Amino acid sequence: MTVSALKQIDHTQRHTPAELAIAGAGGQQYQLLVDHSPVAICVHVDGRYVYVNETLVRNMAARSADQLLGRKITDFVHPDSLAAVRQHIASRREYGDRTPPLEMMIVTLDGATRAVEALAIRTRWEGRPAHKVVFRDLTMQKATEANLRFQAALVAHVSDAIISTTTSGYVTSWNPAAEVIYRRPAVDALGLPIGGVLGADLDLAAIVASGGVVHTTHRVGDGSELTVRVSVSRMDDGFVVSCANQTALRRAERQCQMVVASLQEGVVVITADGTVESVNPATLRIFGAPVAGVDIVEFAKVAEVSVYDANGRLLSWDERPVMETLKRSPRRGCIYGLDRLSDGERIWVSINWSLLDPADPERSSVLMSIVDITEQHNAHQQLAYQATHDVLTGLPNRAHLVALINDAIGSAEYRWGAVLFIDLDKFKVINDELGHHAGDTVLEVASQRLRAALGPDDIVGRVGGDEFVALLAAPIQRVKVNALVRRLHTALRKPIRIRDEGPCAPTIRAHVSASIGVVAVQPDEQRCAAEMLRAADAAMYRAKETGAATCHSSDAADVVVRRQKPNRRAAQPVRAGMTG
Repeated sequence: MTVSALKQIDHTQRHTPAELAIAGAGGQQYQLLVDHSPVAICVHVDGRYVYVNETLVRNMAARSADQLLGRKITDFVHPDSLAAVRQHIASRREYGDRTPPLEMMIVTLDGATRAVEALAIRTRWEGRPAHKVVFRDLTMQKATEANLRFQAALVAHVSDAIISTTTSGYVTSWNPAAEVIYRRPAVDALGLPIGGVLGADLDLAAIVASGGVVHTTHRVGDGSELTVRVSVSRMDDGFVVSCANQTALRRAERQCQMVVASLQEGVVVITADGTVESVNPATLRIFGAPVAGVDIVEFAKVAEVSVYDANGRLLSWDERPVMETLKRSPRRGCIYGLDRLSDGERIWVSINWSLLDPADPERSSVLMSIVDITEQHNAHQQLAYQATHDVLTGLPNRAHLVALINDAIGSAEYRWGAVLFIDLDKFKVINDELGHHAGDTVLEVASQRLRAALGPDDIVGRVGGDEFVALLAAPIQRVKVNALVRRLHTALRKPIRIRDEGPCAPTIRAHVSASIGVVAVQPDEQRCAAEMLRAADAAMYRAKETGAATCHSSDAADVVVRRQKPNRRAAQPVRAGMTG
């Protein structure tokens, strides 16, 4: 039985045995085909669903046919399509009338919108006029068409030249960007070999085989050159060639390289894995490496030289700024000392570093800028040294010693065990009798001897005209303090040779001694530096009262006056205590 014959049968009417025989098994098969058809099918009477097949149930996001049967068909028609749907239904007036396919939008139960094509015919259902509708889902078709339109627009509006060719390399399409880049209209390029229109020999198959991308030079009609990145993809009937004009980019890169190369400031780029990627000539000059013929690997050896902090302290490997530090803590103006590669001379540099790509710190390279501040640093250090040291002897001055004592008291470190106040005996007589040049010589020699007699961790400074203060490193026992005092007296007792200012003047030997006051410093010391210096000064005067070359301790529990073996010449008038 034909489908058209099945459409004529109304299963609700009485039929002759002959008619039912005709419908018979064929009608049942037809019903199964409709129920399980992959095409969505429905029947509506008076504008309401009376039949829906399984495919339509699925397409409408329904759990069963019961969610659709009895509902108005217009409940599922998008407002934009309602007028066209009603017009098509009204135009099917007689049994068997068909309407042309109608593209429309339907709204499913889950609120989604789908594009469909509806093909409808007028029929009967249970003796009443009905409409049978077959739906074809256009969603994928519409998406494909939209994608094709997007691709066409993309090809037409991209800034890269998109060129299609045959398998033998003859141009079959030439987009607007190609016309602009190569200054050639499409009509002058179509049908020609691609190498000829691009001004370069191109083996498209070889480019694909080697990875699909090459950087090369093309020539336009007037002979000017273009720096181009060429990408080639193989298609069924030929090739698609994308040409990105990088002429301006390469020109900008060259200009940037020239600027970096001409800078007086060093510039270094370090990759995320810590590899030195690039250095400019100024960097090589600052570090004393040959400006020509040095590769990155050789320059990287600078990382192996000694590095010092701003105070001149040698940094261990753990204290150096490693790659992780550079990434996590961008900084400016960090000062480091380095021993120059060419001659080993200490140089000082100010280093700034920052991420090239802050948005991706894990994979970003680090940019370092380096400024040679050796002259400024040395001048600053010299000024700082002069502010804290005695000009004549080079020893720390009073301000420096006070700071050292107070810093130690204010910290948890037990640094100083004793303070010694040292005053040269009868120094004024030397100045008066021999002149200030002789006094300066005595002060210089005495400072050298005091420094030499102390331990490596002890410090001696000049706090006045003929007054010195020594800080003895902790911990130190009383017996060791006494031994050190005796060593100081012995060192000062040696004659000091003084040459008179006259060209024929004889050399004079001066003999000096010192009175020394001692103050012990406790681990839990509460006195400040000024108080301890006053106590040591008072102890020194107690020692001086007992005679020259003596020592006195201010400790109440251990007040000791230690008289050294008298140096009679030190106590005599200067002229009598000097020999020519």
